[in-house]
Amino acid sequence: MRNRLPTLVMGIPRDTEVGMGTLVSRRSLLLSGVAAGGLLAAGGGIRWARQPAAGALVLSQPEHEVVEAAARVLFPPGFFPVSGGDGKTAPEVDRILAQVIDPRAVAPFRTMLGALEWGTLVSRGNRFSQLTPAEATHVLDVWGSENPFPRRVAFDSLQAVIGMAFLRRPEVLEAVDWRTGCFG
Repeated sequence: MRNRLPTLVMGIPRDTEVGMGTLVSRRSLLLSGVAAGGLLAAGGGIRWARQPAAGALVLSQPEHEVVEAAARVLFPPGFFPVSGGDGKTAPEVDRILAQVIDPRAVAPFRTMLGALEWGTLVSRGNRFSQLTPAEATHVLDVWGSENPFPRRVAFDSLQAVIGMAFLRRPEVLEAVDWRTGCFG
């Protein structure tokens, strides 16, 4: 079924024929997300996704995958003797969330990981952890942009926690010649 748009919408000239599914409004996208979240909650999907992975203290297996995918982008090969995304960053992020970060901040952090993982399903047709490194880099570049501010704050928290986990690895500390103690 074809419709005629009565006004200029998203750069399409007036009276241009478009298919009904061509334009997706922000409102319909948000309502779809809320409806999908409600269905997941009703079906117990959220409880399954939030259970800690085997051997983990806080993070679920999908959250581990998101952390590793983000670490692969934030700490690519060539800068340090090891790179992010090698499977060793997520366990340290899990420990930091369980033992260092204020417990009141852990649930919002995990929710942000879920938003990153599933938000790209809508915008790119695939979960964040399944994107190519180039696509994941673009997504994090968008999240790190100035607007909207809440998304930028989410990116900053992601970068800070993953940075704490990655930069405390012995190989990285040795590469940057970091020492603790008295230097008299």
